[in-house]
Amino acid sequence: MGFPHKVVLVDFDEDLFTPGGSEAGFMAQAGVEWVQGQWRDEASALEHASDADVVIIQSLRKLLNARTIPQLRKCRGIIRAGIGYDSVDVAAATAAHILVANVPNYCVDEVAEHALALLLACGRNLGRQDRAIHAGIWQRELVKPARRLQGQTLGLVAFGKVARALAEKSRGLGLRVLAFDPFVKDEVVQQYGATPASLDELLRHSDLISVHAPLSAQTRHLLGEREFALVKPGAIVVNTARGPVIDEAALAKALADGRLWGAGLDVFEAEPLPADSPLRGLDNVVLTPHTAAYSLDAVDSLYRGACEEAIEIIQGRLPAGAVNAGQW
Repeated sequence: MGFPHKVVLVDFDEDLFTPGGSEAGFMAQAGVEWVQGQWRDEASALEHASDADVVIIQSLRKLLNARTIPQLRKCRGIIRAGIGYDSVDVAAATAAHILVANVPNYCVDEVAEHALALLLACGRNLGRQDRAIHAGIWQRELVKPARRLQGQTLGLVAFGKVARALAEKSRGLGLRVLAFDPFVKDEVVQQYGATPASLDELLRHSDLISVHAPLSAQTRHLLGEREFALVKPGAIVVNTARGPVIDEAALAKALADGRLWGAGLDVFEAEPLPADSPLRGLDNVVLTPHTAAYSLDAVDSLYRGACEEAIEIIQGRLPAGAVNAGQW
């Protein structure tokens, strides 16, 4: 006997986030067929997902777009397996009366911890010390000039769940915290021990800047040449959100001319980071390959969370991660 409903994961991330095998059994208990694959072109994705009640997408940008979404003839929901949902054409889904959702509680601690690790690594110049030792160079002076974090000001660009977690984790370091987010009320910011600030105020007064803004037309190049000209000299910038939120050319210039102390980057405008990127030649930059979201625990919670959201949609309920509910 077949299942009355079908959920298709069209492109799991084989490098870090392969489903563990329990998803099919979990979904079967709810009367849902689970299908997963890595169909990375539009034709293949549609071949497997055109009759799905819910489609889950993880890695590819814009595979679900204005061409493909209208061809999902049974689709009631599209779920981004992650927090950011810029990989889905939300406008096209809304026009087709298809709900878009993310997995809002996934990897919050992981990304906050990764941002904190990058801040610490930059402040202690760990990247260049590590590279030197691997190159056979024992040069203790490479730690100079390390800095103490206690008493410094951390500025959080956007104040969603990850930024709030970072604010809480930073308490033990003795940091003053500023937060910029025009969509969050001041009293919410203050509940986490942070002080609300405009973006310009944050840039002028922060010793450490951690970016947590989602990618949109309004946040693309939110930090560019004008903003880096405003930053407090010697500031450290960390980005674990989306690469295009920062203008990398402007960032590289500010790093090279000494305006910025350093940068820790997990996300980039183009991924993988191009071989000719000026960021590769700077010794005051710590780079990681978009891995902030990963942990053994996060893998399990990601797919279970996506499954739970899919079941909610199929059963006619609004999932916690709904993005465009009520827009049609």
